[in-house]
Amino acid sequence: MDRAEALELVREHVSKESNLKHMVAVGAVMRQTAKHLGGDEDHWEVTGILHDLDFEECHGMQDHALISRDMLQGKVPDDMVQAILAHNHEATGVPVDDPLKRGLVAADAVSGLVIACALVLPAKRLADVKVSSIAKKFGNKDFARGVDRGRIMVCEQLGISRDEFLSLALEGMRLRSADLGL
Repeated sequence: MDRAEALELVREHVSKESNLKHMVAVGAVMRQTAKHLGGDEDHWEVTGILHDLDFEECHGMQDHALISRDMLQGKVPDDMVQAILAHNHEATGVPVDDPLKRGLVAADAVSGLVIACALVLPAKRLADVKVSSIAKKFGNKDFARGVDRGRIMVCEQLGISRDEFLSLALEGMRLRSADLGL
């Protein structure tokens, strides 16, 4: 499945624009992370785009990703399905034990922090966000309270420092800024 097919599938299951943009943002971070690690950029981006495919159909975190597994079976490689399941490992029991899974956990969390940093700026543009500002906001637990900083730090298990990962995330999201409206 390529990016266009993934987005088409997402649009069939996701009606809220904010959810769609989150999935695009996670895909963008995944693409940039794969590029940095020498991985398959398209594969990683599609995994990020599809990671919340069932978000509007599940009944909460207890079955989130399980419905996606059923929807994606036979349509994408198994490692994508496993990564999607692992991003909700607390409910699915699928361990976060390889680079694709670790990348998705970290990208899912960091995308929210980067978007929050853009939204507090006057122009609300990713182009105006600085990595140093994201790093400062990372340390402020009152800022973007829903962002799990521990999940962002999974980047270190990929051999990427926090600040380097924040930079990768911002760079990737800037490349998709038109799609994100930021």
